[in-house]
Amino acid sequence: MYKRQSATLAGHIIECGAQATGGLWINADDSTRLGNVGYPIADIAEDGTFTISKPPGTGGAVNFETVSEQLLYEVADPARYFTPDVVADFTTAKLTESEPDVVAITGSKANGMTDTYKVSVAYRDGYMAAGTLVIAGPNAVEKARRSAAVFLERLRRAGFTYAASHVEILGTGACVPGVMKSDFDPPEVVLRIAMRDPNRTSIERFTKEFAPLVTAGFAGTTGYTVGRPPIREVFAYWPALIAKSAVTPAVSLV
Repeated sequence: MYKRQSATLAGHIIECGAQATGGLWINADDSTRLGNVGYPIADIAEDGTFTISKPPGTGGAVNFETVSEQLLYEVADPARYFTPDVVADFTTAKLTESEPDVVAITGSKANGMTDTYKVSVAYRDGYMAAGTLVIAGPNAVEKARRSAAVFLERLRRAGFTYAASHVEILGTGACVPGVMKSDFDPPEVVLRIAMRDPNRTSIERFTKEFAPLVTAGFAGTTGYTVGRPPIREVFAYWPALIAKSAVTPAVSLV
C-alpha cells in the first residue's frame, strides 16, 4: 500500500511537467530562467521514498515551494485524493530540500483503496464560438458592458436565442470573479462574449455580429480580432464510476 501511495504521489507531482520545476511558481523571476526550464525527474527507491529533481544545467527551480504547489494542484481534499490505485493522503508527506534543486519526499500514507474506477466520457453537445473586442478610452468598463448589452439585443431582435451565453470584461478581474476588484478606470479592456447552442445556424449568426460593433458601437471600440470568431464543436464531459470487478486490466507494449 505504501509503495502504491508513493508512486501515486510521485506521478501526481510530475504529471504537469515544469509546474513542479518553477512553472507558475509564485516567486519565479528572470533568474529562474524559465526559457530553458528543466522538466521534473522522479527517482523512486525500492522502499517507496523518492526525490524530485531536474536535469543539471537547466533553468527552473526545484524546492519546497515548487513541489508543494504542484502537490496541491487540482486536489479538492488532500487527505482523500481518489486515484485508480489508492485513496491518497498527501497531508502526511514530508518534503525536504536535500540538496540544491532536489526535494526528497517521505512519510506518505494512503487511506485505503476504492472498488471502482473513474470513467471519463466525452460526447458531442452542440456548437460554440467566442469573440473579443478592445474597448479603449474613458469609461472603458462601462462602455464594454453597454456594448455587450447592445450585442445581445441585436441577436434577440433577429430572433435568436442561445442555450448558454457568457460575457467577460478582461482587465476587471474577470478571471477570478469577486476575488480581485479594481478601484480605477483602466484605459482599455477586452470585451469577450461566448455563446453555446445545439443549433449551428444560431452560432453562425453570433459570429457575424462582432464586426459591426467596431463602427456601430461606442467610441473607443477597436479591433485586435482575426475576423469572425471560429465555430467549434462542443465536446462535453461526463464522469462516472465503474466497478473494478467489471474490468480486466491489460497492458500492451508496442
